[in-house]
Amino acid sequence: MCRKLLFFALVISLGTVLAERNVREFGAKGDGLTDDTKAIQAALDAAAGKGEVVKLPEGVYAVRGVLAIPEGVALEGAWRGPHTSQLDKGTTLFAFAGRDNVAGTPFISLKTGSTIKGVTIFYPEQKVGDIHPYPWTIQGQGQHYNVIDVTIANAYDGVDCGTFHNEGHHLRNVLLCAVHRGVLIDRCSDIGRIENVHIHNVYWWRVSPPYHLTGDQVKALEAYTKENLIGFTIGRTDWEYISNSFVIWAKIGFHFRRVAENTGNVLITQSGSDLGPVAVKIDELQSHAGVAFENCQFMSGFEIGPLNKGPVKLANCGFWGRAGAGSQMVLDGAGTVTLTATHFHQWDQRGEGKPCIEARGGSLILQGCDFMGAGNTSPHIRLGKGVKSAALIGNRFEGGTIRIVNESEGDVQMVGNLKQ
Repeated sequence: MCRKLLFFALVISLGTVLAERNVREFGAKGDGLTDDTKAIQAALDAAAGKGEVVKLPEGVYAVRGVLAIPEGVALEGAWRGPHTSQLDKGTTLFAFAGRDNVAGTPFISLKTGSTIKGVTIFYPEQKVGDIHPYPWTIQGQGQHYNVIDVTIANAYDGVDCGTFHNEGHHLRNVLLCAVHRGVLIDRCSDIGRIENVHIHNVYWWRVSPPYHLTGDQVKALEAYTKENLIGFTIGRTDWEYISNSFVIWAKIGFHFRRVAENTGNVLITQSGSDLGPVAVKIDELQSHAGVAFENCQFMSGFEIGPLNKGPVKLANCGFWGRAGAGSQMVLDGAGTVTLTATHFHQWDQRGEGKPCIEARGGSLILQGCDFMGAGNTSPHIRLGKGVKSAALIGNRFEGGTIRIVNESEGDVQMVGNLKQ
C-alpha cells in the first residue's frame, strides 16, 4: 500500500511539473482569419511562473498583435523537426504587426529559459515586389532562451540575440528567409549556440498557395537579398559556437563587427556562405581570441578590414568562384591569418590580374594549402608592403609556376612549396 501511494504521489508530482495548456482552451481558432493574439497570450500568461508548455495544435493562427513568452514557458507547435514552409500543414503563425516600423516591438519576445518550438511564421502582407520593413520576428533577452524547429518564411529581420544582454542563447534547426538581417548576435557574455541555422530564400519560394512565388519573383528576391541581406551579424560574444549553418544570396554572409559593446570570438564548423558578393567580412574581433573556421566552404570573397587585431584561423576549408573583389581573400589589419589544408579555385574570374590572396597587413601563415586551376595566370598570392611577416610552407600550386608577388619588407619565409 505504501509503495502504491508513493507511486501515485510521484505521478501527481510529475503531472504538475509537465503540465500543458492548449491555446484552443483559451479561445484560439486557428482558422487563419480570427485574430488569435489575445487567446494565445492569455494561455502564455496563465503558464507564467510554472514552467509550463503552451500547445499550438495544427492550424493557421492569425496574430495581429505581438506575443511575449514569459520566463520558463515554451510555446510549442506541431512540427517535430526542421520543415519547409508548408503553410497548410503543421502549425503556422501569420504575423501582421509592425509594418513600416523596423524599431517596433518584435513579433515574438523571449525571456530567460523560454522557448519557441515547432512553428512556421509567415507575413501574409509582405510582397517580393514591394518589400516593407518589419521589426525583428523573434527577439531574446536573458539567459538560455531557445528557438528550435522553427521556419520563418519571409522575415524582414529574423532572429535577434543581441539588442539586449543575453547568455547561452540556443538556436537549433531554424530555417529562415530574411531580406535585411538574418541573425544578430551581440551583448552575449557567455557561450551562445547556433546549430543548423539556414538562411535561404527557398523558404519563401516554397510557401503553399496562394502565396507561392513565381519564377520571376524568385529572381527578384535573389537580386534584393544580394543587395540588402546580412546573414549573420556578429558583435560581442564570448565563445560563440556556430555549426552546420549556411547563408546564400546575401550581400554579406557572416559580418563580424563592433555592434554595441565590444567584439567577439567565435568557433565555426561545417558552415558556409554561397553565391553572394562577400562570404565573410571581418571589421573587428577580440584581439586575444578572434575566429576559427573549420571544414567550411565559401563561394565568394573573404575580407578583413584595417581595424582588426584578432587572429583568424581556417582549417580544411574551401574557396571557389564569384569572389566580389576578384581576389578570394583580401587581408588587412594587424592580426595573424592562419590557413591550413585549405583549397582555392576559380579566383579572378573577370581576368583583372587579381591575386587569389591579397595580403595587405598583419601576418600570414599558409601551410598545406592547394591552389587549383591550371589555366589561371593571375598571381596566387600578393604580399603587400604592410605585411609584417609571412610563412608559406608545403603548399601546392597548379599550372607549372608559383606566382607570388612579394612586396613585404618584413620576415617572409617560403619552404617546401610545390608547383605542378
